[in-house]
Amino acid sequence: MQAPARHYALAATVAAAGAAAAAGAWVLQRVDPNAAGSPLPGCVFYHLTGLYCPGCGMTRALHALVHGDLAQAAAMNPLLPVLALTLPLLVLHSLGYRLPLPRRALATLLSAKFWLPLIGGFWVLRNLPWPPFSWLAPG
Repeated sequence: MQAPARHYALAATVAAAGAAAAAGAWVLQRVDPNAAGSPLPGCVFYHLTGLYCPGCGMTRALHALVHGDLAQAAAMNPLLPVLALTLPLLVLHSLGYRLPLPRRALATLLSAKFWLPLIGGFWVLRNLPWPPFSWLAPG
């Protein structure tokens, strides 16, 4: 692919991601996923198993975040702050931007050896029924 064509493809990708994020924020600003009869879907995994997945509470956490309630966002899904800080960095890196991070930190963030135990451990621990692990459950 030629350099200008690649630049336009990158710009289109960034614009599409920005538009999707803006649309999601707009919906979460107007629709409360905590309300009874909310049109937003619940977690299929939770409804089938009764167990929380790593993403359970993420929609409610993003709703709280859009409304500026950081404490409620962290209570719904404590993994959200980690993802909110790292996901934009990972997207920028995947789009070709070289981030001003130490190589070791970047290598860790790009490694499955970091993410799989983090998300897998979070998944297991948030389903344990006693404190402090029960605090990881949504709510």
